Amino acid sequence: MSQYLVDRFNLSFKAGLINRFGRIPPAEKFTIEFNFRNTPLAPINRETARQWIIGETLPNPMRLRLLINWLELDANFIFAMHIPDDSPPITLHQNAQDTRHLESYLLQKQERLGQAAINFVSPLTCILDKEGVIILVNTAWRASAKNDQKLKHCELACEGINYLATCDNAKNSDSAVKIAQFIRAVVQDNTKSFGAKYPCYTEKEKKWFEVKISSFEFRGDVCYVVTHMPITELLFNFDNMSVRLNS
Repeated sequence: MSQYLVDRFNLSFKAGLINRFGRIPPAEKFTIEFNFRNTPLAPINRETARQWIIGETLPNPMRLRLLINWLELDANFIFAMHIPDDSPPITLHQNAQDTRHLESYLLQKQERLGQAAINFVSPLTCILDKEGVIILVNTAWRASAKNDQKLKHCELACEGINYLATCDNAKNSDSAVKIAQFIRAVVQDNTKSFGAKYPCYTEKEKKWFEVKISSFEFRGDVCYVVTHMPITELLFNFDNMSVRLNS
């Protein structure tokens, strides 16, 4: 089995989990949800779910088909033969410079793979390292940040920027301070996850979002997922329904 295939599945799988749950769920919770839908086949255990989530194994064909349908995974991405890129020169006897070149190429290829996967995620999503520095953002996050004057049209909320510092330095924003606190709590204890609803008001409009923070492990490194889901319309519809029921 190709490790590249396992990596493609794992990245697409994580994107599907974020779309479905708003975060990377604990293995125990995912096991229950999966087995509820997996009635024709033998149930999985928590260890199997853990291995899928951290990218150690690939599900068998029947379970993979169920995951693709349930989580709406992109099968073309998972089974793609390659992602277009510039291949490094092939050398039979590598010197130190060749080795560094190959390591750089493999890192860039992994980043392109991760970028392709995270763009499948619907909510505004970014991946942080343990210091709070943004590693990747998806298309929805980048588009929103470019239109946000407070974020200097993406300068304060894209790759290479410390998102914790951006939240800490936000003026007159209790929500940003709380989000930074949530992120630090998850960094200190990777078993934790947080979610909260918060308002985002501007002179032109009033919006509401739901933020969720969780962590995941990939090849020994722990990363942190921050998603912001727009819920203004959902809250508006809920308020209207409440008014009708009470009238």
